[in-house]
Amino acid sequence: RKELRHMGVSFGKDVFVGWNLLVLERGCVTLGNRCALGSNVQIINHAPITIGEDFIGSADMVLNTGSHDPVTLKPTGAPITIGDRVWIGIRSTVLGGVNIGSDVVIGAGSLVNKDIPSGCVAAGVPARVLRKIDRTGVEVWSSFDRTANR
Repeated sequence: RKELRHMGVSFGKDVFVGWNLLVLERGCVTLGNRCALGSNVQIINHAPITIGEDFIGSADMVLNTGSHDPVTLKPTGAPITIGDRVWIGIRSTVLGGVNIGSDVVIGAGSLVNKDIPSGCVAAGVPARVLRKIDRTGVEVWSSFDRTANR
């Protein structure tokens, strides 16, 4: 937690961070309650990144708000917003300007370059919606619930 504060990251309660977290710039990152970031996560925050509650960002995930104008090569940036109860699989990348809804699973190795609606599984390069998820009446397990059966 001390390292997150030093990086200027705003965060809720019960946050887990694996080894080798990179946050490029101070500030512009907000994590909700019960967020877990795996090892070797890169947060390239030239623009704001907002993540909701009950988030799992697997190892080697990249959130990159930066880009360049293809003609002038001038640096640009666009925010990333991620809803509640989202799991982003290992070695996935989310690019700037993307909004990911709540109750979403992003498959391993995906490149998310467009918005993903709530309630679905998306995967691929580029990521596309594969199927819907209906969590109605389901108690969503938290990685911070040490009493749950695994």
